[in-house]
Amino acid sequence: MRKSKGKGKATATSSTTSSASPDAESTGAIFFWHEYGHAYGFLSQWYESEWEHEGASYSSAEMWMMVSKARLFGDEDVAQRMLIETDPKTHKVLGRQVTDFDPKVWDDNKLRIVEEGNWHKFTKSKQAVELQKLLLATGDRELVEASPFDKIWGVGFAEKGAERNRHKWGQNLLGKALMTVRERLREHAKAASTTE
Repeated sequence: MRKSKGKGKATATSSTTSSASPDAESTGAIFFWHEYGHAYGFLSQWYESEWEHEGASYSSAEMWMMVSKARLFGDEDVAQRMLIETDPKTHKVLGRQVTDFDPKVWDDNKLRIVEEGNWHKFTKSKQAVELQKLLLATGDRELVEASPFDKIWGVGFAEKGAERNRHKWGQNLLGKALMTVRERLREHAKAASTTE
């Protein structure tokens, strides 16, 4: 989903480089990519967000995606190797080593897997309360992974040139997954308020 050019723990309150703050009243698209140094870094798959699921510990949505990919293809060896690592870059490398990988099967399952991982990130992680507030504060704005290297999960353009090249955008599957999670959070909150 992205290449990291640096290290450092991301914070949801990181200063912005070129986007408005998360609570800004705006209607334009929200562009994100790196997990640090950007107001919307919390949307990144690599953003540190720790949670437990079925006895396993996850450190990011990227880790969830890659472990799920390994298990989808029955590669429990690679899945277990990922589960002892916390670095998303390592998870990505191991994800490329999954045996019996079938692109068609992956295409049929990848969006569901990423939506599920982000649901856990925004509802089960230690940072869930803060992350939910930040995600819901994006309103109805379009969420766009501005990765210049990825036209599947992102749009294939950096933030600076993304809008003017909208007609050439890739699939932005991560942005779409996040918007689905945002809508599910709203529906969940609405359902909870009607039962009180």
